[in-house]
Amino acid sequence: FFYESLNIKLHIHFLFKKLIYVNLEMSKKKQDITIEEETDEDFMTRITQPRIWTTFKSDFLFQVFTDERMDEILDMFKNNYIHEESLCVYNELSSDQDSVDQFLYLVKHWISDTLSTIVIEKSSGRSVGIIICRFCSIEENSLAFSRLRLYEGEKWNIIQNFRSHLSQKFNIYQYYKSTAFFRVYAWFILPSFRNQGLGKKLLDCVITKQLPEMMHFGCNLISGIFTNKKSQEIAKSLGLTTLYIANYIEWANQNNINLPDNISDENSIVRVMGYKINQE
Repeated sequence: FFYESLNIKLHIHFLFKKLIYVNLEMSKKKQDITIEEETDEDFMTRITQPRIWTTFKSDFLFQVFTDERMDEILDMFKNNYIHEESLCVYNELSSDQDSVDQFLYLVKHWISDTLSTIVIEKSSGRSVGIIICRFCSIEENSLAFSRLRLYEGEKWNIIQNFRSHLSQKFNIYQYYKSTAFFRVYAWFILPSFRNQGLGKKLLDCVITKQLPEMMHFGCNLISGIFTNKKSQEIAKSLGLTTLYIANYIEWANQNNINLPDNISDENSIVRVMGYKINQE
C-alpha cells in the first residue's frame, strides 16, 4: 500500500506542476508578454506572486493560499472554526486537546496541495476566510478503505467515523461515473466579515475558476459535506445539488454518542452536495 500510495501522490504532484505551468502560460498570454520581452526578474516576480482569482467590492482579494499564511490560517481554525462548525460544536471538539491537535495537523496537510483559496482584506492585509479544496482520486479512495485509519483524539474520531459513514452510504465515483473530483474540506469566513457575500463568492471562485482548470486532468466535479442550513442554501444557489442527506442526531443515537440537548432537528441535517460541469 505504501508504494501504491506513493506512486499516486507522485502522479498527482506531477499533474499539479503541469497545472501551474498551464496557469502561468495563460497568465502570460493575458499580459501579452513575449518570451523575448520578459526578463529573468520579470519571470521570477510573476511565478512567486500568489495567484489572484478576483477582487470583491474593491475591498477584498481572493487568492491562492500561500505558505506564509499558514500560521494565520491555523489560528483561524483554532480560535474560530472549531467553535462554530456544526460537527465540531455538536461533539465539543474544543474540549479534547488531542482532537484539536489532530484536526490542526490535518488542516495543515490538506492545504499543502496549494489548491485552497483565501480571502484577504486589502486594507489590513489579513486573511478573513478560506475554502480548503483537494484533488481526490478513486485510487486514493480505494487505498483509504483498504486499511484502518486511526486518528488521535476521541472527538475527532467520532467526526471522522460519521464522514466515513457518509462515504460508504454514497459513492460519488459510481454516481457520476468519474475517477476524480474536487473536494471541499472546509469553508469558513470570520464572523465579523459575514453577511457581505464573501462566503458565496469564495465557493463561486472554486466552481467558476478553479474547477474548469481541473478539467485538463479529467476532473469536472466538485463535492463536499455541508453541515449547516446556511452553507447548504449558498451551495444550492450556486448550482450544487443534494446527493445524500443524513440526520446527525439519528446517527449519533444509533452509535451511542452523547450530544448536547440543544441541537434542533433542523440543524442536525447534513447534506452531501455536488456539481458537475457539463463537457461537450
